[in-house]
Formats: sequence, structure tokens, C-alpha cells
Amino acid sequence: MNKKKILGIGIISIILLIFIKTCGNDETSELKSETTKAEKKEINYDSINRIALEKIKTEPKIKDAVITDANVLYVAVLDDGTSRNGYASYCCEVLNELKTNVKRVKVVKFGSSRSPERDNAYGILLGESSCEF
Repeated sequence: MNKKKILGIGIISIILLIFIKTCGNDETSELKSETTKAEKKEINYDSINRIALEKIKTEPKIKDAVITDANVLYVAVLDDGTSRNGYASYCCEVLNELKTNVKRVKVVKFGSSRSPERDNAYGILLGESSCEF
């Protein structure tokens, strides 16, 4: 082979190597970007849920509240003998305004978490609502 052909093949090889390396980096950075977005989304939901929980706890009727890992908000209120489905719906509206990922609200009787009549670990169920509109 003559020197011109060897030099041409070398230049083409370098150009192809640069092109392949550049394309590979774009795909890698896109994957990193998507991963970062997913991580930020999870972090944002944690922050949003924490803020929402603080806001919910300022409601005068609510004595205690917790958001579970299953995205269920449990609120404890004093039992006045009425159904609390409407109050659970109201809590859903507050949560939806804040863009939380809470799927359900369950209103339980305050102080009933150890009652033998409890419906779940959080107490006697007084009302509930689905927050997925």
C-alpha cells in the first residue's frame, strides 16, 4: 500500500471513532438524564407529601395524621358519631391541590389504635375516600 492510502484509512478511522464515541455519549447522557429525572421525581413526592402532611395537620379536627408507604393518608379525629367520608373527600381535595401522590384517605377514630374493634393498625375506620379523580 502506498502512504496516501494508509493515511486516508487512518483519517477515516479516526473520524469514525470520533463519530461513534460522540453518539455513544449522547445515549449515555440521555440515560443519565432520565435516571436523574426519576430520582428527582421521587424526591419531589417525598417533599410534597411532607408539606401536605404538615398542612393537613393544621386542620382543627385532625388530631394526628400519617402518610404510609402505600400512599394512604390516615387522619385521626374525634368520633362525633357521623360518617367521615365527606371529610376524607375534603382531605383528598387538599392533597390533589398540592399535587401529592396519595391515593386514598382513611379517617380513623383518635385513640383507637389499640382498640379490639379497630379496622386496621391505625384504628376504627370512620370514613374513607379515593383521591384518584
